[in-house]
Amino acid sequence: MTPGLWLLVGLAAVAIAGWAYGTREERVAGRGGPAAVRAAAIFLILGGLALPALRGGSVGAPERVVLLDVSGSMALPVRAGDPAARMRLDSALAVLPELMPDRIYLFGDSPVPSRLDSLDAVAADHGASRLEPALEAARLGGADSVWVLTDGDLTDREAAAGTAEDLGLGVRELRVAAPPLRVGLAGLRAPDRARAGDTVRVTLEFRAGGEVGAGVGGLPDSVSVQLERDGDVVAAGRAPRPAPGRTGRAELAFVPRNEGDRPAWRRYEAVLTDPPDPFGVASRAGAWIEISESAAGAVLVSMVPDWEARFLVPALDRLVLGGARGYLRLIDGRFLEMGASPRIVDESRVRNAVQGSRLLAVQGAPEDIPPWLAGALRAHPRTLFFTEGPGDVPGVGARMTGPLPGEWYPAGPVPASPSSALLAEADLDLLPPVRELYAVEPAGRWSVINAHRNRRGEGRPLLTAGEDGARRWALAAASGWWRWSLRGDEPRRVYEGVFSGIVGWLVEDATPRLASLVRSPTVGRPPVWRLRPGSTDLSIRLLDEEGTEVWSDSAAEPPPEIVGPALPPGRYEAIVAATGPDGPVELRRPFEVTPDPRELMPGPASELLHIEPQVASRPPMDVRPPRPVWPFLLAVLLLCVEWVWRHRIGLR
Repeated sequence: MTPGLWLLVGLAAVAIAGWAYGTREERVAGRGGPAAVRAAAIFLILGGLALPALRGGSVGAPERVVLLDVSGSMALPVRAGDPAARMRLDSALAVLPELMPDRIYLFGDSPVPSRLDSLDAVAADHGASRLEPALEAARLGGADSVWVLTDGDLTDREAAAGTAEDLGLGVRELRVAAPPLRVGLAGLRAPDRARAGDTVRVTLEFRAGGEVGAGVGGLPDSVSVQLERDGDVVAAGRAPRPAPGRTGRAELAFVPRNEGDRPAWRRYEAVLTDPPDPFGVASRAGAWIEISESAAGAVLVSMVPDWEARFLVPALDRLVLGGARGYLRLIDGRFLEMGASPRIVDESRVRNAVQGSRLLAVQGAPEDIPPWLAGALRAHPRTLFFTEGPGDVPGVGARMTGPLPGEWYPAGPVPASPSSALLAEADLDLLPPVRELYAVEPAGRWSVINAHRNRRGEGRPLLTAGEDGARRWALAAASGWWRWSLRGDEPRRVYEGVFSGIVGWLVEDATPRLASLVRSPTVGRPPVWRLRPGSTDLSIRLLDEEGTEVWSDSAAEPPPEIVGPALPPGRYEAIVAATGPDGPVELRRPFEVTPDPRELMPGPASELLHIEPQVASRPPMDVRPPRPVWPFLLAVLLLCVEWVWRHRIGLR
């Protein structure tokens, strides 16, 4: 409001008050005082909205926001190999007051607001360095730019940079340590189960990082690794060192020793021996392997190039104690041993595996079976045969004829068998027809599942079984079972139900695999177990190293997968008990919960984050100052004073 308008408002207030006291009030002595008070009140009422507020309307200087890294890597020293060096977090806390922050966010696994006067007890105990959530939290808090105080080992650097640009948030990174050139052991991949006397192959992953010439200096061109069990070295080797920021692998092989009559879990530890990690935090990685006696497990010998073994071997591995191995015949008496590291082996190795197996599965035409394998089928106490042609099946006393003409579709009702409980609610109409079906003469004692030609007429068995004294056998009269598993969902459930029941019956004197740990836990990621189909009355308990129960759960009808709790780092034992298709079963398995290995791994050299805040493309908003309240409150107070004064001088 201009001075002229203020003068006009003042004259109007005086005129109104003078008119009221000059014409409408009694002429008593001292009435000039109340008149002046009323004039002041009228002036405040008329010009109140134009008067300034007691609180300033300007935004003022922007806040200074600092994001402080409190991940596990901040507990490492600033300089590798120097025991007197300050910890990275201590260096960051020494720099923090110089930035004069208005707000502080601690970040790692998740952002945590903090204050400068409450950082005395802060610890670098987060399992990851995730900057992106902290940037989002700062932006939600109104920040337009932030300082990031870190050691540079961010696990989501690229994602954080993209998020900052999308939010228009300025970022300035300050590092308290330079990454030295080093190598760290990233992990150990090993099979869950192995047999004593077999060659077991494990894969070690290691990562190089840092800047050349930084820290402790150069590194050799190759790295040395070894595999230990209870402090004893069982394998060793060397591999080329990857470039900074790259990952390398080394494969080691060893032969586990016999653990006795019962399977036993043993922990194997990979060790990086040369060059050692200068910080001592990324030189070891462990894995648990269940070692079973030499005469255990299932063996599948396939005489035809078919997909059946691709799906059957994993199923047998879950169902038979000691696991399963598959061999595919090539030429010249050689076989391809299936697995994570396929290899070509001689016939003698397959013969030894067949002799020591608990269950022998063979796929092929009866007339194409070599004499040594036919003899094994006649002598083995537990056999499963997949026919691929007509002929007399060794050891079964049955003959295959056909194939039968037409398309044969699986259909109900499901006959009574060890698999019937697993197929009671299965929708067999969703299954595709079998590729070929042969007639079994004579048929076995019972059938597992039947098929009908074009879904009509009399059914014929797809899988039949019988026993002769102590011997038990099962005979698959159809080929192409793998197509059920390939379709997923309901067809896969039928595939697993058929073979879970029949394999359980064949090896019911052995403890079947009840549950498998399909996802190893880390900090913040719970374990996941997959249960054997048909299991009921499940109970699962987790014990820590002292034997104290830390979690338990039970379910009468458990789901296919059980998700455990998020656990702190440590070593645990899972005890899973349930009633399977063949009776009560219990599984005990040790496992470890480790922090995210990426946090302490050497990372690639990276540039400092330097992102300028983006200016809004739309015109700035017209920010109005806050409306003043004090003139009206003061006017009310003056009117009260006027009222008291009027009564003092005799006015009403």
